[in-house]
Amino acid sequence: MSEAEVKRAAEEAENERPSLNWQSSWNVAVSALVILLSLAGIGVAGYLTYAYWFEESVACAGLSSCDAVAQSSYSHIGPIPIGLLGLLGYVALLSVAVFWLRVGDRWGDWPLLAIWGMALGGVAYSAYLTYLEIFVIEAACIWCVSSAVIMVGILLVSTAGILTMSGQEEEEE
Repeated sequence: MSEAEVKRAAEEAENERPSLNWQSSWNVAVSALVILLSLAGIGVAGYLTYAYWFEESVACAGLSSCDAVAQSSYSHIGPIPIGLLGLLGYVALLSVAVFWLRVGDRWGDWPLLAIWGMALGGVAYSAYLTYLEIFVIEAACIWCVSSAVIMVGILLVSTAGILTMSGQEEEEE
């Protein structure tokens, strides 16, 4: 085998091997943060769902009026507790983030865009619920606020991922 053939074979092997460039590392960091935040959201929403279904008093440690919020007519849509909607949303975010972490860039940018879209919807709904807490129910629930903060965190992390993705595309052109 000549030196040129060896060099060409090495280049081909390098092209076939997935490289961990800064963009891939950033995607791993973004998906890992979304996973961690989603797990925290699952904990919060899961607790609120449990408290609703088992008619337990929501533990607030004297920080807010969780029971007033949890017992209001806005704590459910028909038989479905709002906490369950949050739980399902966080499970969906977790699922997409884990999928994205496993497949990497092979599926393009849609997992990040899906996370961003779900988080945007979650923040909008959380803002509506926070409005209801403050101006209609006139009580605040630290668990609800925690869930809203977690969702804002997911939106910020995914927005940073999208902005970085956009910057990378401009550099490639």
